[in-house]
Amino acid sequence: MSGPLTPQVATSLVRGNNGGTAQEIIRDGLDRGIIRGTVAGQKGALVKLYKGRKLHEVKRDERQRPYRYYLRGSAVIQQPSPSTSESIVTFRSTSEQEEILTALTETRKFSNRSEAVQWLLIEGIASKRGDIHRIVQTYREIERLRKEAQQIGA
Repeated sequence: MSGPLTPQVATSLVRGNNGGTAQEIIRDGLDRGIIRGTVAGQKGALVKLYKGRKLHEVKRDERQRPYRYYLRGSAVIQQPSPSTSESIVTFRSTSEQEEILTALTETRKFSNRSEAVQWLLIEGIASKRGDIHRIVQTYREIERLRKEAQQIGA
């Protein structure tokens, strides 16, 4: 049964689409029958709830557009700030990965394959946060030792 976009419903939709844009969040709610109305109307309602400070658990990343919505304190890696360089990564995908990307775009969960890959990458990193943290710490220590070794006898 669909209903209006309340702060509780909006927070639940953000939880299910952590790091998503307003359009992605609202489209998911409409597709699942959780809310009713139009994408544009419900996007406006989401923004109004956010600006009215009624979404206490939700944070909006305003560093670049479209804005992305996150649960406060979530482990999702946010988009890089405009001051950092972004890179394009090319990879070979398996037939299983191709099927997943096709499903994510054809069902309109994401508007293109790049967004789908980015979401999968973010979710994968979030699910392995502890392991990745240890690897990054080890990498930083190796870099520190490398610099230290280069300074010896210089």
